[in-house]
Amino acid sequence: MRIDDRILQALRKAVAQAGDAKELAAKCQVSASNISRYLSGKVKSITDDCWEKLQAVLELPPLPATSGTIKNSAALREFIRQKMAENGMNSTEQLRRAIGYDSQTTINRLFNGELNWFPDVLSAVFDVLNCDPADSPLSGSELSMLSPRGLYRDGAMLVRPVPVVEWANAASHLESLESDNVIMQNWDPDTTLTVPVPADSRRDTRAFKVHGISMEPRILDDDIVLVEPAENLNAIPDNKVVVVRFSEQSNIPEKVVCKRLRKQSPSQMLLTSDNPEGRIIPCSPDDIAWIGIVVKKISEM
Repeated sequence: MRIDDRILQALRKAVAQAGDAKELAAKCQVSASNISRYLSGKVKSITDDCWEKLQAVLELPPLPATSGTIKNSAALREFIRQKMAENGMNSTEQLRRAIGYDSQTTINRLFNGELNWFPDVLSAVFDVLNCDPADSPLSGSELSMLSPRGLYRDGAMLVRPVPVVEWANAASHLESLESDNVIMQNWDPDTTLTVPVPADSRRDTRAFKVHGISMEPRILDDDIVLVEPAENLNAIPDNKVVVVRFSEQSNIPEKVVCKRLRKQSPSQMLLTSDNPEGRIIPCSPDDIAWIGIVVKKISEM
C-alpha cells in the first residue's frame, strides 16, 4: 500500500489518539519501528500484511468523488468481504478470476480503499457473489449506476455488453439522453439484444441496428454500429461516418440518419450516402441535436 497524504494523516491521527507509536503498535500488532518509519517518510509503502492490521484502526477520509464512479467506503468493502466468505472465497485473487478482470493490482487497490469503484466492476462483483445490491450500503443514486442484475453472472469483465437500440427507436433514445435520467437502466440481459464492447471503451458508447441501404456497401441493412458521441462538430474529422439526430427546429424530415459527414464550411455541411442512389442532406450545425462517430460495425450473422 503506497503511503499518500491521506494515509499519512490517518496514521498521525491514530498515533495521537493512542498516545504514541508504541501504544498504536500494541493495538494493531504492527511494530512501533515500522510505524515510525511510515511517519518519517523513510519508507513509501506498507506491506499487505501490515496494512491489513493497520487498516482496522485507521480512520481514512473518503476518497474524492469522481464522476462515473461509486464511493469506495469501508462499509462497502466489509459488505463484499462478508459475501466473499459466504461464497467460500478467501482471497481477492479468487474474486478477480471469478469476474474475469485482468488486473490484480487494481483489485488490490480497490480492497485497500485506494480507488473508487467503476459501476461495471462492482456490478460483476455483486453478480458473482450472488448478492442483491439493494442489501449493500449504497445510496439510491449509486444503485442506479449499476448494470442490470445478472448481467455479469458468468464473469467476462474483459468485455461488457451494450444494449442494441432498434433504428425505429433511435430518435426517442437519443432524445432521452438529454435528460438526467439513467438510460435503459432496467433492460433485461436475458431478453435484450446486446453486443460486446471492450471493458475500457467509453461508457457512453451506443449500439444501433441500422435500417436502410443508403450506406451500402460499407454498412448494410440490419448491421449494428457502435457510436461514440462527439462533444462538437469540430471534434469530428471530415469524411467520418456518423449518426445524427436532427433538432425539432430543423426542416429535415428524417429524425435520425447514418451518413458520411462532409464539411463545406463552418456553417454548412453535407451528409452523404455511400450508395450512389442514397440521399444527400445539406444541413447546418443548428439542424443537429446530437451527433456521434461510428467507430465499429458488427454484421448480423
